[in-house]
Parts: sequence; structure tokens; C-alpha cells
Amino acid sequence: MNLFKEAYTARIEQLGKEREAGRRVVGTFCLFVPDEIVFASGADRVILCGGRSNTISVAEEYLPRNICPLIKSSFGAIVNGSCSGDLACPHFGMVDAIVAEATCDGKKKMYELLHEYIPTYVMDLPQMPDSRTSIGYFESELRRFGRFMEGLTGRTITEEALAREIRSGNETRRMLHRLYEMRRLDPPPIRGSDVIKMLQKQYFLSPDVFRNGLREVCDEVEKKTASGEKCGPRLMISGCPMPAGNMKVPQIIEDMGACIVVEESCTGTRSFWDLVDEQKDPWTALAERYLKIPCSCMTPNQGRIDSIIELAERFDVDGVVYYTLQSCHGYNIERYRVGKALKEANIPMLAIETDYSDADVEQIRIRVEAFLEMLS
Repeated sequence: MNLFKEAYTARIEQLGKEREAGRRVVGTFCLFVPDEIVFASGADRVILCGGRSNTISVAEEYLPRNICPLIKSSFGAIVNGSCSGDLACPHFGMVDAIVAEATCDGKKKMYELLHEYIPTYVMDLPQMPDSRTSIGYFESELRRFGRFMEGLTGRTITEEALAREIRSGNETRRMLHRLYEMRRLDPPPIRGSDVIKMLQKQYFLSPDVFRNGLREVCDEVEKKTASGEKCGPRLMISGCPMPAGNMKVPQIIEDMGACIVVEESCTGTRSFWDLVDEQKDPWTALAERYLKIPCSCMTPNQGRIDSIIELAERFDVDGVVYYTLQSCHGYNIERYRVGKALKEANIPMLAIETDYSDADVEQIRIRVEAFLEMLS
């Protein structure tokens, strides 16, 4: 884990040198933006999602108070124009453009304001992924995005470069599968909060550095799998993403003796579960893979319900903590269907709706404690 803890400064220096050498860097906010296209164009990328509360008050001068803290935290860091030494701050000053995506309404409207500060490209998404025309439409959007990146970098995206980046991305995904397979053990050989912190680094570090660190962790974790006392209740976290700085709920859960063994979120399985088909046309394969991401912006979203039940059974969980951010309508509304499906599968669920502040820490602690007592 040391490599991940120490990688921040080196990555900042790397990005600075790349920009001095003329390499373009883009900022992203979502898993739906394929890294493969960014890297195949010769650019680099960092994810800009905010997970801290200290930039929200700035954002509320521009945005309504009743939208989710992730949007406000991200936008606040940008309009504030300074990281102020905050290690979890989005690195707005180091990017040449924003590559956004049409997911939830709050983000889409925020991007319109963001364009006043920096060129912001918005990629459209078909939000009915099971429809007959969705793959073709999304492939055309990916190709349009590719042309934007070519214009930004002045470099043509060849099919060979795209295929190379697809193989690279799949290598990382397979390694994450290796790590998650070890978490099926009882006791799991690595804390869930440590895995979430690693996943938060996935889209900040370069692919090679992240993969080297991940390989080191996998080798280290495999040596721990032989013995150990069983842990408390095995839990899955499902719901909203947890950007860097936002670790309140996982830490409360693990401080109270439970084990987080899998995360159904953007800082979890959604980022790597499905591979890109390396035998198909690369643009088609990317469209097919990325449309499988079970985000709550999609409708109908039976794929996510099925994925949650499959993960709960595969990782032998005793219960699910359904984690949502306040005013995140997609995940909050989908909570009903998830709860119903879990009840039918006889898997208990605790729903927690929160924000980035510490105001509800004690309340969450009490509810988690009662949930764990019920599972014991």
C-alpha cells in the first residue's frame, strides 16, 4: 500500500513535466468516459470528482443547495481556483479541457456553468442501454469523442493504438478481479476501506503506476491468506461513488468490527467487472463494454439489480449497506427496487443517505451498530 500512499506527489510532478513537453491532459468525472480513447490520442487524464466538504460552500454561491455533494464539491474546487494544500482536491489547474458525460441532470447542468471556466466537451449517452439502437448510437458518440481528442492533441487515433490501450485496460481489470477474488475468503486478507482508497487512485495515477502498485498489493495479500480469525458480518456497500476524501461510512462500518468484502459502486466493481472484447472492432467493443456499466442514470436498470444479487451471493455477504448521497435522485429512487430484490433473496439491507459533513456521524454509527447486532 505504500506505493499508493506516496504516489500523489510523483504524479503531480509527472503531469507538470508532461504538460511542459506539450502533452495534453484532460479532466473527467465519470466511468463512462473511456480511458482507452484518451490514451490512444496521446493525452493523459485525471479524474476530478470532489469528495471533500470544504469546497461546497463556495459552490453554493452558484448552484442550488439541494443537489448532491459530489457535484457541489467538484464545482466548488474549480471555481475556488486553488487546492489550498488539500490532497483530495480536484486538479483543475493541470488540465487543458474537461471531458464530461450526459448522466444525471445535476451534472449536465453543472457542466454548462463549467464551460465558462474551461473548454468542456460533453459526451452523450443513450440512457436506455437495452434498446435496439443504443450500441450503434453510443459507438457514433465515441467516434465523435475520438475526433475531439484528435483535435486537442493533433494526433490521429489508429485502431492499433486503440487495441493496445484496450489490452492495457483489460490487464488492469483482470488484476482487480484477482484482488477481489481474494476478498471472498473468510477472513478477507485486506480491509475494504484500503481497497476503496486504492480504487480512488485508479483514475488519478497513470495506468502503469496504478498497475504496478496493484500487482504489489496482490502479491502481498496472497501471502496473508493462509490463516486468521474470522471477521464480523460480511457486508457489501452498494450505491453512490466515494471520491477521495469521502470515507465516512466505510470507516464507521469497519471501526465497528464488520468486514466490507465488495463494493457495487463506481469506486468498486463497476469500474472493472466487464472486460472489453479484444477480438471485435475496437470502437464497437468499447461501446458494448461501457454501456454495461450499471449506473442508476440508465432505465430500465435490471442489470444493476441482477449484479447486486450476484455479487452478494458470490462474496457470501451477510448484509448490504445501501449508501446514497443526499439529493442523488437516481440512486435514492432505485433504493426501493434494490431493497425489494434483496428481501426476496433473504439478504438484509441498511439504507444510509448522507452528505460529506460529519454532522450525522453519531446517527450513522448508531444505525450501523443496530444493523450489525441484527446480523450477528
